[in-house]
Amino acid sequence: MAETVEVPVSLLKKLVEAARTFDELEDELEDYLLAKDSKFIARMRQARTEHLSGKVRLLSELKAEHCIE
Repeated sequence: MAETVEVPVSLLKKLVEAARTFDELEDELEDYLLAKDSKFIARMRQARTEHLSGKVRLLSELKAEHCIE
């Protein structure tokens, strides 16, 4: 049989804030790690160069190629 436990609203607010802070930290850590990855940086530079030179494809083509609806 399940028991009901009352949790103070102030505690719930702190948990929500902690979760939000962790999400922000996770995003920043991911950005930092990608910024330090030389292979990733090279791929992004190549993609930008190709995009600026007009070498682009339709999203619908990419979706069809990768079986994405």
